[in-house]
Amino acid sequence: MRLALALAFSSVLAGPAQEVPFESPEFGLRLKIPAGWSVGTADGATILKLSRAGQRPFAAEIVVQNLNFIEEHITVGQYREQFRQFIQRQYADPRILDDKASAVGGKPCHAFTWAWKAKDGPAVNARAFVEISPMRLVSVELGAPKEMEDAAKTWDALLASIEFFPRKAPDGTEERLKLFAEAAGKMPATEAGFARKTELDYALGDQNVGSYSQQMKAATRDGAAGIELTTADVIDLGPNGRLERRSSVFVSDDLAKQRADVEVVHRSKERRVQYFTSSVALDGADVTAERRLNGEKTSAKLKVPERTVISDALEAVEFRLLAGGKAPMMSIPVLEAFDNDVQYARVEHTGEYEMKAPAGGLAKVQVLVVARDTGIVTYWFDPAKKIIRRSVAGGNVVLQERK
Repeated sequence: MRLALALAFSSVLAGPAQEVPFESPEFGLRLKIPAGWSVGTADGATILKLSRAGQRPFAAEIVVQNLNFIEEHITVGQYREQFRQFIQRQYADPRILDDKASAVGGKPCHAFTWAWKAKDGPAVNARAFVEISPMRLVSVELGAPKEMEDAAKTWDALLASIEFFPRKAPDGTEERLKLFAEAAGKMPATEAGFARKTELDYALGDQNVGSYSQQMKAATRDGAAGIELTTADVIDLGPNGRLERRSSVFVSDDLAKQRADVEVVHRSKERRVQYFTSSVALDGADVTAERRLNGEKTSAKLKVPERTVISDALEAVEFRLLAGGKAPMMSIPVLEAFDNDVQYARVEHTGEYEMKAPAGGLAKVQVLVVARDTGIVTYWFDPAKKIIRRSVAGGNVVLQERK
């Protein structure tokens, strides 16, 4: 809110002929606000909201939004088909005037312009979708009265001014990264012959709604010793269908070499199937990713911070951190198999406690809390450092030891 007011005030001082720079560290985006446009309040997924009033039936508006695709990943080309159908269903008497592919800020973009009959009079809309990764698009939408002929040119100019940069890490991340660097340096080497299998069930009250099977064992790849992790994660999402995620991962003891092959199948209640695969290779700070999203091939080459962990390897790293005992919160750079942006997981080993065991009685457990953008996850490990329970804050579904 303070940023919006500051921008609005600066635009008044600058005069009508001057553009105003805008930057969002949270979303990694900068652009130039057109002269004469007012800045409104933005929160949640809305990055920026602009409006321009006049002697017209309604004000023109430009909205910049962040669109997340956490489970159903997508390319901008695939989203194009969905949005074309959305225009034809949602708007009164629509006329699609333009449908074009381009690049914005060096990233793939697809844009539509269409005319339609709004309740306050004829209107023109335009909307561009910029692909940041298969998990995230940025949308830039214009809505204006038809007689505001310059609005579309303003929208084009705003699109042309967009630049993307790495998103800002949360406050305190730098110090927490140092704590992780210290802890990582003390993690014990994986013992030769180490092997462990875990079988858990997803429980919603007394109902079983899924299963989680994981095998962890010592392995060597390209001369580097580490842990190989094979996981099958299947859960019924109720009205959102069924999600299956299978992964085969290797992470070296020094975290410098990692490989992950991930397969995701999402079945909707209407029997619509989404199928995604990702093969990710991490060598130091260099990452290559080869993906297929419902058959469409995409690839990416990325630079990541030191000691970044591929998301599907994170539980192997958490297991090795247990040996250090209770520790303050630290930050781990994490890369999702279908994302191009690193996130920062906040991990804290809160200590040893007693909890009620599924078989009855009390059991000593170590508790690890992991906070990510998708929520706070709590892990309970038994004395042998085996996961016996996992829950998400605010969620009714608990992953627990198979009875």
